[in-house]
Amino acid sequence: MDQSVKLFIYFMVVGVFGEQTPAFDRTDAPAVTMPDWMSYVPDNLPLSSLAIPGTHDTMAFFGGSLAECQSWNLPNQFSAGVRFLDIRPRHYQDRLPIFHGVSYQRTDFDQVLKDTVAFLIKYPSETVLMRVKEEYEPYQNTRSYYKSVAEVVSQIGEHWFLRSSSLPTLGEARGKIIILQQFSSNGEGPDFGPPYPGHMSISDEYQVTDDAEKYAEVERHLKVARHGDPERAYMTYCSGTHWLLYTPESLARKINPRVLNYLNAKASVARKRSVGMVLMDFPGAEIVRQIVLDNWK
Repeated sequence: MDQSVKLFIYFMVVGVFGEQTPAFDRTDAPAVTMPDWMSYVPDNLPLSSLAIPGTHDTMAFFGGSLAECQSWNLPNQFSAGVRFLDIRPRHYQDRLPIFHGVSYQRTDFDQVLKDTVAFLIKYPSETVLMRVKEEYEPYQNTRSYYKSVAEVVSQIGEHWFLRSSSLPTLGEARGKIIILQQFSSNGEGPDFGPPYPGHMSISDEYQVTDDAEKYAEVERHLKVARHGDPERAYMTYCSGTHWLLYTPESLARKINPRVLNYLNAKASVARKRSVGMVLMDFPGAEIVRQIVLDNWK
């Protein structure tokens, strides 16, 4: 086959099916999977001390370039090694469809939990941390957001959830969903899990005007985590956007490779713990793997 024809076919494939690199992935499935990596981590370690790959706006697949943040569906995210989810249900007519801003993501909270439970049934050594945040404007509801969440949790089964005011050890959390609650209980019942942000150290500079400044903040907080208190949770968002300068995808193409280079580099000074939870848009399989491996460096 002529070389020019090969190049044409290659660019057609990339254009249609996306792009897959070690740090960035716009395809449907990860190149490498790590579905049970937590099975190799000791029970006694607190979740707050672990390096945990996560996705920002986990279910944001639709709505155009400024709204789309991921390309792997939820089962494929779990398979890749993602264990922190950023879930944004809107309260709409007493239901909880998933939104990103004004964009409906063609699924709901109930389905997210069903997919998560299906994963935990298959891999009971794992746990899933799930930030739950009310998204966009409520519409025509007859009850509180808390009550609607409580109904879905009850339908899925309370035994799948570990209700705790703080992050437990991995051994206590295996086979469970831990909700990080970013909405009020309004005195209507017990909290579903630790409050978000609570006492966590979080870097989430999502309004980005300069990708170099954004990366500098990401690296700063990763270093803070590595020298921080193992009993405190550290969460670094690599994601961001700007209505004119950066889409989530274009920023991820710039930030993710730099984060991967940081993870691959040997630390110049001794550290106390891991990088903590690292949340990304369009992560590649290798950056997920390197975050996991940070638990043993």
